[in-house]
Amino acid sequence: MSVTVVAVLTAKPGQGPAVIESFREVSPLVHAEPGCELYAAHLEQTGDTVVMVERWTTRADLDAHASGGPLARLNELTVGLLERPYDVWFLDPVPLGDSVKGAIPVAHRPI
Repeated sequence: MSVTVVAVLTAKPGQGPAVIESFREVSPLVHAEPGCELYAAHLEQTGDTVVMVERWTTRADLDAHASGGPLARLNELTVGLLERPYDVWFLDPVPLGDSVKGAIPVAHRPI
């Protein structure tokens, strides 16, 4: 079963766009990591909270990402930009209601 992760990064006032630029650099590297099914940034409308929604094929893939170069680079890029260390939640899906609207869709890759 895949692993869904939500990470919340609280930027210092006015630094939300700079945090997004950090993700802009590392996201292509993360997308190329084995098991990355989803790695998508969202910027709070007021601009200083970044929410990452991720899905990894296995926990081993996620663990490799957590100790890999792209995340280390992200941590370098965000030094001084964050109010505090980021919060990370590991989630189990709970589909509700409509089978399409009630769950994050599974990524389909071309063969």
